[in-house]
Amino acid sequence: MLLFNITVSWIKERKIKMKVMFLCLTIVSLVSVPSALLSKADIVDFNKRMTESIRINWPFYAFLAIPRITEMSPNVSFHILPDEKKISSIQCLELSYHEARKEFEPKAVLERKSLHKLLCKSMKRAIERTGYSIELYKGIKKREIGLKFNFYNGTVELVEIPYPPLDPSLKLEDVFVDEDKNMSFGGIDFPKDENLEISETPL
Repeated sequence: MLLFNITVSWIKERKIKMKVMFLCLTIVSLVSVPSALLSKADIVDFNKRMTESIRINWPFYAFLAIPRITEMSPNVSFHILPDEKKISSIQCLELSYHEARKEFEPKAVLERKSLHKLLCKSMKRAIERTGYSIELYKGIKKREIGLKFNFYNGTVELVEIPYPPLDPSLKLEDVFVDEDKNMSFGGIDFPKDENLEISETPL
């Protein structure tokens, strides 16, 4: 009987852990692909509209003489506010993430940092001058947008915003556990492990 109780408890614990693992994999698969919100055709259409709109305010050709400019495709994130018809919180991710990394790795180096700063000013200005329009952002359901700017061919495309760098000394619970000690990821609560007790019964 004792062996039976131990086996049942072990099976329950394994089921809970498998559910958590399956949930994690599902979440990662959803957040890692832009087409989770848009179809492939819609993404192509959005990229075309965005490139055409931003190019008017983005003199990318002025950067073509810079050596190795073909290697530069920086990412930008920003929030769209349809109700207020404006854009806010524009961030150049390579620069922002570099500063975040330096918090726990002071000697971290961002290659060609001065050029990143120059490109950042150009991208921010282009986004601000283009502004918000319903037609430009039609089909976009989320409010935080990630864009990749190609300074060689002058194209802009929708991308998923990568996760910021994390201090390797942090534990998983330090990242995903809130003040109430609840496990959460992206606003989704993880199922809690049951307090399993093994009770010995007389044979």
